[in-house]
Amino acid sequence: MPREKKVVDTRSPATVLVVDDDPSVLSSLNRLISASGFHVKAFGKPSELLASEIPKSNACMVVDIDMPEMTGIDMCEVLKASGRGLPAILITGRTDARTRLLAAQSDSVAVLFKPFNQAPLLEAICRAVALSIRDGSAI
Repeated sequence: MPREKKVVDTRSPATVLVVDDDPSVLSSLNRLISASGFHVKAFGKPSELLASEIPKSNACMVVDIDMPEMTGIDMCEVLKASGRGLPAILITGRTDARTRLLAAQSDSVAVLFKPFNQAPLLEAICRAVALSIRDGSAI
């Protein structure tokens, strides 16, 4: 059986920061993204990511919108205001009008509604990492 082609060059893997308060989603995303050739740093809540070191380039974030401490959108804004922002892909299980409006008003690379297929996620990650590399620093 042929091996699946990696999405990125493993000599210099991009970093994907994943934040989701659902342990099963966090674990699944960690496995999927790692298996696609990325380096993953997983966080169960926004405060953990905010307290961590954030790469300046060759990185992006996959962030759940609806979390107990703060929304993923708010967390992205905090990072951006502190000069540590990265391109983000927003994910959510909510499809209500308020969530859709918040997502549409964000400057995210993509918004994916759970459950989503792996291809759109990996494509969005590649676009977000490319933006990070092109900009050469945090947004």
